Amino acid sequence: MRIDVHAHIFSKAYIDGLRRVFGNDNSPAGQDAQRLIKWMSTDPRMTDVAGRLQEMEKWGIGMQVLSVPFHGALVQDKSAADDLTQMANDMILQAARAYPERFRVLLALPLQFPELAIEILDRFAKEPMVVGAALMGSAGGRPLNDAAFLPVYAELERRGLPFLLHPISPPGLDCMLELNLANVVGFMFETTLAATRLVFAGVFERHPKLQMIFPHLGGLAPYLMGRIQWGYERFPACSENLSAPPETYFKRFYYDTVCRNVPALRMALSMFGVDHVLFGTDIPFREDIDLQLQDLAALKLSDAERRAIDCENTARLLGIPLTSAK
Repeated sequence: MRIDVHAHIFSKAYIDGLRRVFGNDNSPAGQDAQRLIKWMSTDPRMTDVAGRLQEMEKWGIGMQVLSVPFHGALVQDKSAADDLTQMANDMILQAARAYPERFRVLLALPLQFPELAIEILDRFAKEPMVVGAALMGSAGGRPLNDAAFLPVYAELERRGLPFLLHPISPPGLDCMLELNLANVVGFMFETTLAATRLVFAGVFERHPKLQMIFPHLGGLAPYLMGRIQWGYERFPACSENLSAPPETYFKRFYYDTVCRNVPALRMALSMFGVDHVLFGTDIPFREDIDLQLQDLAALKLSDAERRAIDCENTARLLGIPLTSAK
């Protein structure tokens, strides 16, 4: 049985909401949002719950943990951000309530409005379908280590809710609009930058029980770990908030298998351990699930290791009873 920790679904109302906010926005972020809106509007896999259930059956996925790559994180207007948050969460909550044996939810949070983010946690976090939150690589143009956001991390830690760090709008996006470079490389820069900032700024030092899921096999972080360590040794700003080397904090994170490269998978397993790797697909933005599964098979893991990755690690992290997943 597999639990897919990295999966998305959207409502048509949410897509229309994005169109109202970003449809006439000619900034790089607006242009990239328009590209995504077009994709989401024309691919039925983005919005079809019944089709999703069939796709899950096809690939032997018993449960998906649904989240929304949330463009509302870019919005400066509080009312618009609130509306987009509600529409994003409505869809994934409705799917999970209708099919509790097939779906769980990572709530979209408008982190740029911390009081609103905490209000949403207060409203929904006690629902059994809610197992965490999804935060984007930045919030309202501010980095994730902004002091104003610390109460949200404290609340997630208090509630025992992990967060998925998901890309949405990488720095330097104006250089990536051609050739779909945001999807191909930019998103990996975004999450790696955000995670490294959070570590060096001491957010995980301050909140030792706060858990993070680092998607796409940790972006560039595994490959750059030596350089991150060098920064810690060389620059006081990179060490003054930490009581241990940065790799200690990265080893606390969880990493999904969305990668499509067997040597990279082996590297992440050797660096972070089987117990910190989670099965993920990035459905519906990825259609290469068969090739992802082939890569996992090529690792020639033991049955126990494969069970850990396929479902047990995610179940333990998110508090999902394995008996509740089909």
